[in-house]
Amino acid sequence: MNIKEKFDGFINNDKDYPFLVGFLSGFYPLVFFYSNNFEDINSLRHVVYFSFLFLILPSISIFLLYHLFIRFKKLQLYRKHFLFVVVVELTAAYFSQVYFLTIKKKLLLGLLVFVCFISLKLYKHYKKIIVFILLLSVIPVLKVSEIIWGNLRNSASWQQQPDYILNTSFKKKPNVYYIEPDGYASNENLKGILYRFDNSEFDEWLKEKKFTLYNDFRSNYESTLTSNSSCFFMKHHYYNINSNFKYSRDLITGKNPVLKIFKKNTYKTFFLTESPYLLANSPNVEYDYCNFNSDEVPYFNVFESKRNLLSDLKHQILKNKGTNNFFFIEKFAPNHISVYKQQSLGIEKERISYIKRLREANKWLKETVSFIEKNDSNAIIIIGADHGGFVGFSHTLEASKKISDKVLLKSIFGAKLAIKWNTSQYTEYDSKLKSSVNLFRILFSFLSEDKELLKNLQPDKSYNLYQPNDFSKIYIAIE
Repeated sequence: MNIKEKFDGFINNDKDYPFLVGFLSGFYPLVFFYSNNFEDINSLRHVVYFSFLFLILPSISIFLLYHLFIRFKKLQLYRKHFLFVVVVELTAAYFSQVYFLTIKKKLLLGLLVFVCFISLKLYKHYKKIIVFILLLSVIPVLKVSEIIWGNLRNSASWQQQPDYILNTSFKKKPNVYYIEPDGYASNENLKGILYRFDNSEFDEWLKEKKFTLYNDFRSNYESTLTSNSSCFFMKHHYYNINSNFKYSRDLITGKNPVLKIFKKNTYKTFFLTESPYLLANSPNVEYDYCNFNSDEVPYFNVFESKRNLLSDLKHQILKNKGTNNFFFIEKFAPNHISVYKQQSLGIEKERISYIKRLREANKWLKETVSFIEKNDSNAIIIIGADHGGFVGFSHTLEASKKISDKVLLKSIFGAKLAIKWNTSQYTEYDSKLKSSVNLFRILFSFLSEDKELLKNLQPDKSYNLYQPNDFSKIYIAIE
């Protein structure tokens, strides 16, 4: 029997498939979700939860409801109407959840009324809808398979250090605070033609606090995950960050060289974040303390969960005055412009919104730095953004193509860096601090008073993608 005969046999027989209706209603939204968010939801915790929610629950529920439905003789004539309505409405509801990260109740209610109406004429065709959903699933299934296969083939060789830095010993051990304000643009960008913002008041405040400003600093990659992966490994990954199912979040919160070096030098390590973005896929957290537990991380929108970051920081500083401490503090401000075209307010309104959030970020940074200074006067405080704010684009995905405009490229990569060193000796170490890949290597050289470590600084090149999430298509954006 060929495929056409099997298809005709399935479509034309009088048998109903309630279990299949329930299964496929959740299957397509599930594989679509995974194909577009694999790195965020690749943990066993997510697989178990989503398998139950999208596959097991609808399959069993529709199967049982169908058999309850047909127990009433007057309703038996409408069993196919029931399956027609269910397969359309349930698929739409699941898809609404994975695409919008919420159930669009009004839209689904309107769809329900419409589907109930057309089912009076088209109910016999519900099996064709099943086949159509199955065909829709082919592309995301292939995409997920490609991601998994690519992960198995990728090498972790980029993670190897070129020297003995993992064994370095510090000569001085001040507490280190690495404050990462997401998307905080560099001074060069802020005063330029795209941002058009005078940030001198905040910068003067930083100078009064003895911060050194690195006005032309930039990230080496365009996103939080790719930039931080490179930063915490002090190496370029060239987007080859997936290997043996260790993803960028595992690299940032896991056993990376930066954490290993701090721990070797008897530091206690803290990861404090405003929202659990870096914990989305339940990575192994190697920090001694994190202000989120894994069971507090939402399955869909991690930004729904928030902490009072400054309050958490204050508590940990006061509680841990007897140890040498490294704090990684992730603040989601000023953030960047909208990610998707449909969310965008337009270039100018996105700029205005960004500047408003920047002012708020400045207030928060002032309060945070002031508290640290008051309680830890010998600390090294790093204010270092993960990338720029993307102002000048209508949305961030617009930047995922080969861009030749140098001003726009700087808007992607130009990032804020200001460091309050605790001695004047830093000037012997920081002259080549230009990009985030070398931030910690230079810091460790300073703390260990070992200038040999500076011989293996990585190239300060910045890399971008030709296409969103296509890690095989990269180019050198800034030499």
